[in-house]
Amino acid sequence: MLPPRITLPSLLQLYQWTTRPIEFMEEATRRHGDCFVVRFPQNPPFVFLSNPELIRQVFTGKPEDLLLRPVNRVTEPLLGKNSLVLLDGEEHIRERRLMTPPFHGERMLSYGRAMRAAADRAIDRWPLDRAFSLHGEFQRITLDIILETVFGLSEGETFAHFRELFVRLLNVGSHPAMLFLSATLPASRVLRLLSLGSEPLHLGPLKADVSRALPWTQLSRLMREVDAYLFAEFARRRAEGLKGREDVLSMLMQARDEDGQPMSDQELRDEAITLLTAGHETTATALAWTFHHVLQRPEVEQKLRAELDGVAGSGPVEPGQVNRLEYVDATLKEAMRLLPVVPLVGRVLRRPMKLGPWEVPAGMAVLPCIYLTQRRADLWPEPTRFEPERFLGRRLNPYEYFPFGGGARRCLGMAFASYEMKIVFAQVLQRVRLRAATRYSLQVRRRAATLAQGDGVPVLVESRAHVADTSHSAQTCSV
Repeated sequence: MLPPRITLPSLLQLYQWTTRPIEFMEEATRRHGDCFVVRFPQNPPFVFLSNPELIRQVFTGKPEDLLLRPVNRVTEPLLGKNSLVLLDGEEHIRERRLMTPPFHGERMLSYGRAMRAAADRAIDRWPLDRAFSLHGEFQRITLDIILETVFGLSEGETFAHFRELFVRLLNVGSHPAMLFLSATLPASRVLRLLSLGSEPLHLGPLKADVSRALPWTQLSRLMREVDAYLFAEFARRRAEGLKGREDVLSMLMQARDEDGQPMSDQELRDEAITLLTAGHETTATALAWTFHHVLQRPEVEQKLRAELDGVAGSGPVEPGQVNRLEYVDATLKEAMRLLPVVPLVGRVLRRPMKLGPWEVPAGMAVLPCIYLTQRRADLWPEPTRFEPERFLGRRLNPYEYFPFGGGARRCLGMAFASYEMKIVFAQVLQRVRLRAATRYSLQVRRRAATLAQGDGVPVLVESRAHVADTSHSAQTCSV
């Protein structure tokens, strides 16, 4: 017996999921409970799950029976077929082993000051008493952090050029037309469209102008430019030598599998774009959501500032102090509970699976729904209330709270992202006092695979505070 299904036409279900995802999920769970079937064109049926016991079954199931590529195929045109989020079986195990060392928790300390410096550069530019989008600023900060720590780029002409190029790539890649095409067409058809965009046009002037303006034509041109830069960079680094370089890309270039084989250039390219895309957009959105909530709760902001004063005093938070920021950690976790950046994760079944009373056949997809699970009233009392205290001293159940996914496919960059958010969040709180620019109602819109703020969280800087940089003296004392 299958779970209850939404009876709307599949194209209408896709339209609602694309344009109003929160309402779509909430209406479905009110009508059908914590397990229901969704249908989109050109996709296997999706079984949405928000029951922790059923989610446990999925996350602890045999990886060889639970495939990721069919669920994440919409990302292939941008990320490439070798991306970690598209690999299954032995390919996934090999790639994950190669990519794990640069993201080990202990390495976070070496990235901390670069993260803080990127935040400072942005904060220095924020105007007084003039509204700006906090989401846009966090996008800039997190992209700068990725370019420096992952790519090893420093401020300069190449840094500025690649930043601007990647912003355009991400904006075009998340265009609604691209999302719709990727969701309704096989990946091979979308890739064909992209290849057509790279071919010379032999059309009349008007038709040529229209073709150049199409999202897939723009994306094709941008991808060629990004790929040319990356392949040239791989060759340059090999020629100059990788010894002594500690950025993530250089470490991936030096990594070897159990047979002594490195990643190919195409694999490196696909993983580099994956790290850029995932690490940039998701972290920026999570930070903006957190401030959206904190600015509406003065008592929460007061507790945050008190903790920062107690841990760092008059100086900035040092990398080694981050683990002492318990209330900061709880605040970020509560924001990700209320509005997880990615609303669900999924697997396609290679074999039938019994989920509670339901029999789910092979070929269907099971999707643990982060958003619905983390808003269950039986798990989270007053689930719509922003209450960081609920995370203080709480041992988390990985089937009730999983903003970074779960099981063998939990996000590889979880430690990096969590550490980065604490550093940036603390630095903003210490250096400026913000207030919401206007009274605005919460508007959620889809941006690629993430749930972002429709208005970008408009804010004003009310005042600035001087934060003494004690890093030099701290280093001197430790020698």
